[in-house]
Amino acid sequence: VYVSMTHQYVFDYHDGDIYWCTADVGWVTGHSYIVYGPLANGATTLMFEGVPNYPSQSRFWEVIDKHNVNIFYTAPTALRALM
Repeated sequence: VYVSMTHQYVFDYHDGDIYWCTADVGWVTGHSYIVYGPLANGATTLMFEGVPNYPSQSRFWEVIDKHNVNIFYTAPTALRALM
């Protein structure tokens, strides 16, 4: 229940939003914010397998553009690695 609430309020989720959390699904953040929170809220969530910098450094942005993601959750470390 708490994950559902935090997914809704922390990410300001609204019906129709396309949500993407880039965490590994094997970690607690992945379980919570790729699966349980979005599922409990009826969200459309993008699941991605691969690395953010292959085949190009702009892979994250290409995926966001292709799937019209408007809520993006990733680690600061991932963003620094792409700079």
